[in-house]
Amino acid sequence: MPLAAGRLNELEPPSIRLSLKARELWIDFYNWVDRESKPGGELTPILSLANKIPEHAGRLAAVLALVADIEAREISEKQMADGITLAGHYLAEAQRLFEVGRINCDLFLAQKLLDWLLAREGDLVSLPDIYQCGPASIRDKTVAGKLVAILMDHGWLVRVEGSTEIDGKRRRDVYRVIRE
Repeated sequence: MPLAAGRLNELEPPSIRLSLKARELWIDFYNWVDRESKPGGELTPILSLANKIPEHAGRLAAVLALVADIEAREISEKQMADGITLAGHYLAEAQRLFEVGRINCDLFLAQKLLDWLLAREGDLVSLPDIYQCGPASIRDKTVAGKLVAILMDHGWLVRVEGSTEIDGKRRRDVYRVIRE
């Protein structure tokens, strides 16, 4: 690579420009990213990458052009399309990782409740027992009810019909813990 005039350790690479068709492709990609980055758009969750991805696509296209010909001074339409394809892969991977990384708060709390239920003695529990004595993050009747419904849907709790006595108290909302 050529060195900058009068500098021993500074490169001065030649410029590389976009062909007319490559420029049109890049602008179309930029506009798509801009549209999808607005609130509610497909790229909103990964906005920090989406804001930079058109420039990354251009850099990737430039690298592809230079790999094909180290003396290249123009990025072709095909190289830009390939750079956009690579950038699109990185966007898709970032979206996948974002989705995988999101933990459904209700499922997290349901697991916390299940752990508490399985650690207790006995197989019967009432809704008031859960929101009065259960984990601190579940000390609310509405939250406890929602989590009980999740555990029932997943087969960890079964509703006991009628009222039942638990620890000397008559309870209406009683559930059997399935320990298998």
